[in-house]
Amino acid sequence: MSGPATDELASVLLKRYECLNALVNQPQAKPELVDTLNMPRSTLDDVVRELEQADPVEYGDGDWYLTQSGRLACCAHRDYLNRLNSLRDVSSMLDSVGTGEEVSWAFIDGADTYENHSNVQNAVMTKLLDFAEVATEIRVVTPNIVAGYADKFYQSGISGQDTTFEMIIPPEIHSWFQSTHPSVAKNILDDPDMNILQASIQFSFGLSIFDHNHAGITIFTEHGIAGLLVNDTDDALAWAEEQYKRVKQDAEPLFLRGASTTTN
Repeated sequence: MSGPATDELASVLLKRYECLNALVNQPQAKPELVDTLNMPRSTLDDVVRELEQADPVEYGDGDWYLTQSGRLACCAHRDYLNRLNSLRDVSSMLDSVGTGEEVSWAFIDGADTYENHSNVQNAVMTKLLDFAEVATEIRVVTPNIVAGYADKFYQSGISGQDTTFEMIIPPEIHSWFQSTHPSVAKNILDDPDMNILQASIQFSFGLSIFDHNHAGITIFTEHGIAGLLVNDTDDALAWAEEQYKRVKQDAEPLFLRGASTTTN
C-alpha cells in the first residue's frame, strides 16, 4: 500500500512532531502519552488518529509505536529542524554576504559561530588569532585586511615558529597595505615562510584554512566584520579547499617592489 503524499506527510510531521518524538525511544499506551505530552485525552485521540491515517504510527498490544517509515520520517524532520536552527544562528551574518555569492550548506551545518558585539568589537579577530597561534600551516584568501590586525595575525601565526603561511589578496589591497603599512609589509614579504599572492577574488568573505582540520569564513560588512564561522567537518573542509584552489589557480606571487610573475 502506498503511503501518504509528501506534502500531506510533511504537514502531519510539522503538526504532530511532539507526539512522534515521544514514541521514538519506546511504544506508549494512551494514558502514558497523555502524561508525557500533558495533553487532554480527547485531543490525543485526534492526534493519534491523524498519525495512524498518515502511516507514521500503528497500534498493537495496547501500545502505540512508530512504524519503520514513521521512525525514519521523524528522524528526517528532526534533521530538518536542526538545520533550521543552524541557519537561524547564522542568518544575521550570512545576510551580509552578497546575493550573487553562495556559502555551501556543508560549511554552515555544525559551524561554530562568533559575532562581534558593541562591547567586544575585536571578538572575531581574537578568535582568528587563537587559531593562528597553534597552526603550522595557514592559508588565507581574503578581499579585505582589517587595519591593525595584519601584523598581529602574522606574529601569532608565524613569527618564531615552524609555520608556513600563504595569503591571497586582491591587487588593490596589496597596494593599499604596502603604502599605509610599509614596515609591516616589508617584514611579511621578506619572510621566506610567507607566500603572498594576488588575485581577483569573486566573493566578499574571507576564507582561512588551518592545518587541514579547521576552516573559517570571516564575513565583512561596510562597517567592519559581522562575524566568523568555523567548521572542522570533512564536507566543510572539502568545500573550503575547493574555493581556495579555485582562486589560487589564477593567482600571482607578490614581491616587495610590487612586481609579480605568473605561477605555474
